[in-house]
Amino acid sequence: MKKWTLGTYRRRSFDEKGEEESNSVVNQKKLIDDYLVDKNDIIIYKDYVDDGYTGTDFNRPAYKRMLNDIKKKKINGIIVKDLSRLGRNYIEVGNFIDEIVPEYGLRFISINDNVDSFKNPNVMDSLEIPFKNLMNESYSKDSSKKMRSSLKASKKSGNFIGKTAPFGYLKDPEDVHKLIIDKDAAVVVKRIFELALKGKSKQEIVEELTNNNILTPSVYLKEKHNIKVSRISRKWNTKMLDTILQNKTYIGTLVQCKRTRISHKTHNMVRVAEDEWVISEERHNAIIKEKVFNQVQDILYNRNVRVNKDGKFYKYTGFLKCPECGNNLYRISTKRNNIETVFYYCSTYVKTKKCNKHYILEKELDNIVLESLNKHIELVCEIDTKIDDVVSTSKVEYNSELKKIRLNEINKELEKYKKLLDELKKDYKCDFISDEDYDDFKQKYLYEVNKLNLEKENLSKNKINSYNLEWINQFKKIGKLQEIDRNIVDSFIKNIFVNDDKSVDIIFRYKDEYKNAIGYLKSQNNVL
Repeated sequence: MKKWTLGTYRRRSFDEKGEEESNSVVNQKKLIDDYLVDKNDIIIYKDYVDDGYTGTDFNRPAYKRMLNDIKKKKINGIIVKDLSRLGRNYIEVGNFIDEIVPEYGLRFISINDNVDSFKNPNVMDSLEIPFKNLMNESYSKDSSKKMRSSLKASKKSGNFIGKTAPFGYLKDPEDVHKLIIDKDAAVVVKRIFELALKGKSKQEIVEELTNNNILTPSVYLKEKHNIKVSRISRKWNTKMLDTILQNKTYIGTLVQCKRTRISHKTHNMVRVAEDEWVISEERHNAIIKEKVFNQVQDILYNRNVRVNKDGKFYKYTGFLKCPECGNNLYRISTKRNNIETVFYYCSTYVKTKKCNKHYILEKELDNIVLESLNKHIELVCEIDTKIDDVVSTSKVEYNSELKKIRLNEINKELEKYKKLLDELKKDYKCDFISDEDYDDFKQKYLYEVNKLNLEKENLSKNKINSYNLEWINQFKKIGKLQEIDRNIVDSFIKNIFVNDDKSVDIIFRYKDEYKNAIGYLKSQNNVL
């Protein structure tokens, strides 16, 4: 009697763990052991187990070890509970049955399918096995589709779906679909944003974290919370900072479904179009204020800024604009007798000569910006004093009054656009304008109407909380400036437009808040 040296193969995927217990690797072993009780011609060499691996992907560790042992002729057969345990990929399972089994003279036993290639070799050539393989793949495809739909629905409900919470948060022990703040990690997150706000480049932030022996996110999760991470990185790098600094989770917003699997047969992920992302706002406590987050995006990611050879930002890079073409101004540096001269030109002029020079020396620009900013600080401080004189009880009164003023302005603007739309319809009926112009103007007007209605709705629901006086304190803190540096530019300026006659237009941050304050004071018995 021929003796067979077999390997037992058991597998169960994560998506089957909620199903019948018969698919568990423990019950698979019991079924195989019961089957082998009276099989004196079979010796078991090794038990190969893949617990938590999908059947559509054949890149499984135990399966690969089993194939290696087959090729080394350590085993001459395998036994499984049923064909679906071997896999749910029609082509791959078919390849195993049609090529590997005959090539190595294997004995293949599938208990529940009543398949034994040694006792009944004809069954291997029948249509039954390919048909069952096809059904198994169809089942996997259907299960995968249902699971992805279920997960997306859960994400749309605002549930966090992920193996590990973003650095700074932990999964709530009482509800794993909610996030709670991890206080120690949150301190590091806040520090990173604060350094970015101060004008530090990403490389400078990396150096500061490294010099202060701050643990990287992966090391922190492993050492502090014993959380398994796929890859341990012990050194900070700029990619880690990007992951933190661009993550809206820190302002209380969940952004999910940014990537998806190509198909149920592969783990390869592809990016999803931004308009298909699942975004849920105010889902958990924020670590970073939204205005701080937005300012950091503006500083680091929205200005196409470059750093010098030391990894530091130049003073005005990303802020200087040409008022004609809208492009950035180039920074050019020359040295003569060890004295550096820095000046700026319109980048369009430098490249194509299709715009004017908009030339200005950095020294001249420094003087203009310094004088303008000091005057602005003085005006802001005067406004603060006058508001304190007018507001008798608290700043709540100020906020409330500002909302009334803004609502009144919105209603006036809505009325204006209503009249414009009515006039547009009349002109169109009288054939004064073309179809194309009519559609173009109509869309522009409706866009403004919708924007105003949204602001009005948010004001009514108290969703806009920017009407406060915190912005004034930003100016009061710095007092009178003696010089301009990158931090000052980042903190108080949005854009600087250099005209061709060297005059400069500066757009300060908190422009809307300043306008609101002026409007409020004018409404209070003509204070201004």
